[in-house]
Amino acid sequence: MNPLIISLRICVIATITIVNLPCQATAGDSDGPVDWRKMMTIASCKRDAEGKLLPLQSYDETIRRGMSFLLDGHLKWFKGRPEILVDEQGRTQMPWVYYSNLQHDGTPFPNSVDRFVSYPAFHHALLIRTLLGYWHYAKDGRALEQAVRLADWDIAHSTPGDWPYANLPYSTFQEKKPGGFRDQTGLMPDKAAIMALAYLDLHRATGQARFLTAAEAIGATLAKRQRPNGTWPFRVDPKTEKVIEEYTSSVIYAVRLFEGLDKRNGNQRYQRNRDLAWNWLLNGPIKTQEFRGFYEDIEPNPAGRTNYDCLDTIRYLLANRTKENGYLEMAKELNAWVEKVFMDRIKGFEPAEGIREQLQCNFVMGIHSLNWAALQLELAEATHDAALRQRAEQTANYVTYYLQPDNRIVVGFDWNQWWYSCHSGVILYLFDFVRKTGKPGAAQSDGWRRRMGTRPGEPDNPLGRQGGSGQAAIRASPSADGAPGMAELQRPLAIRERPQGSSPAGADGR
Repeated sequence: MNPLIISLRICVIATITIVNLPCQATAGDSDGPVDWRKMMTIASCKRDAEGKLLPLQSYDETIRRGMSFLLDGHLKWFKGRPEILVDEQGRTQMPWVYYSNLQHDGTPFPNSVDRFVSYPAFHHALLIRTLLGYWHYAKDGRALEQAVRLADWDIAHSTPGDWPYANLPYSTFQEKKPGGFRDQTGLMPDKAAIMALAYLDLHRATGQARFLTAAEAIGATLAKRQRPNGTWPFRVDPKTEKVIEEYTSSVIYAVRLFEGLDKRNGNQRYQRNRDLAWNWLLNGPIKTQEFRGFYEDIEPNPAGRTNYDCLDTIRYLLANRTKENGYLEMAKELNAWVEKVFMDRIKGFEPAEGIREQLQCNFVMGIHSLNWAALQLELAEATHDAALRQRAEQTANYVTYYLQPDNRIVVGFDWNQWWYSCHSGVILYLFDFVRKTGKPGAAQSDGWRRRMGTRPGEPDNPLGRQGGSGQAAIRASPSADGAPGMAELQRPLAIRERPQGSSPAGADGR
């Protein structure tokens, strides 16, 4: 049982005490100058007359305060040496470029195994999508500027164009260098597809050709390196083609990328590649439920199971269901599997439910709980099941309690690390809730509601046509008629990962 559960049952403001968790930092990390337990507030539960859990604050307030944490003076919160954020061109980058996690006061960990590691292809894509979402939501041009800046960094730090795995973003950077940590000399092709989808979102938002070019380059490499069975290695050296780790179920993002590129270009260049990957997924993990091989900081384990790409596969099944193809039943079966393997009831916050990240880091996290909850909204629409919608809202309400007084959104109440991906991922999935539930304070205008309802394949944002390249186009307010909808920005790529070295107890030598 989660050691937090008993303390939560009485629903009072509390500072928590935990036991050591197998995928967190060692005691030596948390016994330093920062006592994270004193920085963790568990607020009193709010309930309606029927006893249902209410949010601590509205979804809108959670979104805005969470984004303020990232956009308003964030460099002042970072407590590392200023020069550590200076890149090879002499420019100061935001901490999320080089750090995936920090201590709760913004100080880098002194000794942990992943103290100076970032996961660009996955986490940066998540941040780009969250920043784009907030740009549409709040008309805050700073968010779009940060998204553009981050994407430009990722393009500039991709693999050379003459390598076998060319023009791919790295899935790991360690100490400001590509590769390292669990990836060793390699990268993850599935994460490149995730980034390419974010590039396409950014192209639609800005009209800037370089983002489409980057997405096209990734698609071309993935098509060229696809194996006869439709898959790619999980980790592979992009220069030598040496396979570092074989199996991953995470091919749904390549399926979506191939479809997106063909739709954008009006051809069927990648149809065969799409069909190969989808048929493997349809006849493999969708049937066997062998969803594993996803997170960057996890060591190989055939018994490991994850749910992130499974949830996105369910979304794809729902979006492409017909009366004849059986996709709805497949989606329901996979959702039942996720609940059976990864779900906890959150005692003290009943009837909220939480989703654990994976079997190798088997703890409830806000990002993964909201990812599942956002999917339940889609499943409720497909099945006309009002109970699913109620369950989803109760979980979303619970996750609003993760917002701290200083506007950090924590991984969970029992987590000694603060993660950029877990913070921004909560915001990303809350956009789904304000769009689908229409809670007070969610929609800012009728135009915003229209944008939230658009679908992939609609006309590109006219910003690019009006402004060409340059800051004038980037700073422009979203167009009510042309901006990409949140349904696409939210189409859950993936999101973040567990605390600290992310492997079974003792595997990291911690």
